[in-house]
Amino acid sequence: MNSFPWLEDHLRQWQQLVLANKVPHAMLLSGSKGLAKNALAKHMAHIALCENLTPSGVCGACKSCQLIAAGNHTDLTTVKAEKSVIKVDQIRALMQKVVLSSSRSHHRLIIIENAELMNKSSANALLKTLEEPPPNVLIILSCNDIGRMLATIKSRCVKINVTTPDHAMTQQWLNQQLSASEQEQQLSLLLANGAPLIAQSILENNILPTFSDMLLDLQILATNRNSVLAISKKWLTNECCLHLVLIASYFLSMLRLSELGEETSKSLQFFNPLRLTHVPDIAGKTLNFISQIHLFLKRMDTSLKAELLLEELLIGWQNEFIQK
Repeated sequence: MNSFPWLEDHLRQWQQLVLANKVPHAMLLSGSKGLAKNALAKHMAHIALCENLTPSGVCGACKSCQLIAAGNHTDLTTVKAEKSVIKVDQIRALMQKVVLSSSRSHHRLIIIENAELMNKSSANALLKTLEEPPPNVLIILSCNDIGRMLATIKSRCVKINVTTPDHAMTQQWLNQQLSASEQEQQLSLLLANGAPLIAQSILENNILPTFSDMLLDLQILATNRNSVLAISKKWLTNECCLHLVLIASYFLSMLRLSELGEETSKSLQFFNPLRLTHVPDIAGKTLNFISQIHLFLKRMDTSLKAELLLEELLIGWQNEFIQK
């Protein structure tokens, strides 16, 4: 799989299973966000459905390959979350469909993306099918947080753990995808915790200047050179709040580097709260602010009072980090 080189070993092993007719009835692809697990699931389905599969890979010419390329293979169904949840009705409808015989291929493929978003009812509905799997049906689950999956579902799946590729592979891949300076690539990978697709999104959407401005705003608040209200209004107007997760990621990286006694060139040009030597227990307060960011993002999804929540977050920052 040339587009995602860190997945090639997984696909090679999967292809061997298909060729040997040793395909399990359920697979669970886990790993952090941004590692192309959904793409892996789709390519695994393609391999299983190809009518002329060889050790070299899919043929690309058979009717199944053509249908997959067109996105309308009748033996391949993909389930995605609706408003951040996979509902029980989606799973029930899916299970009714899988009892039908395969229309073209030896296998009928079901892909459930971000399976950790199943609620309790939908997870239990899926579990019934995993306990008594229909013949020739393969279910592939992908998830970003395997800890949220039911243990009974995990125990009935063959697991593939997709790990973060090494830095050299990721940087080479980024170079092939877009044009960015080495410093921009390094910083995007730092913010993405090494996840290639997240780093790519950061660069393609030109998020780094916004990230830099937000760091500067926090530094200004720490020196009491601007008001919380002014910065809150600016962030809401410019839709900066969703990028707070990058601020949290950056601060966490600074904590890790500090523990290792390092501070790389990736971060030297940017504000680092750990340099605020006047603040007692700076590491603890930085870690607490990271927690407050994640709490804010969670509350913002369910609240109409984003302005008040953001002001609360920024006031908390200023009270802890201001130079007095």
